[in-house]
Amino acid sequence: MEIDLLFAAIKQSEWPKISEEASLKPAYFNQDGCVRSFAGNNAEKIINHYFNGEDNLLLIVLDPLRIQTPIKRISEDGFDFIAIQGEVTMDAIIDKIKLEPDKKGKYSVNVKHFD
Repeated sequence: MEIDLLFAAIKQSEWPKISEEASLKPAYFNQDGCVRSFAGNNAEKIINHYFNGEDNLLLIVLDPLRIQTPIKRISEDGFDFIAIQGEVTMDAIIDKIKLEPDKKGKYSVNVKHFD
């Protein structure tokens, strides 16, 4: 599976715990033990679907080569995700970007890949 970068969205309030525990386990993690990440071309659609009307989000940028647990493609709610089956350690997190919604509560997220 060839993947350049992966992304995950979390509430900013989750970051202190993630930082303290040194692993990415979003609030939904305990449901099935997977971190749902996505490719950049799906970021805006997924964020606006799952976080519509919320503010104070972080877009977490992940390096798939640093992820030590299995990953697989899944479809859920009509979206394509890359399910990381287990915790994501801090060394796989290469950046975090603060996201702010517009006045209507929508996010504009434009991730482009350049060769």
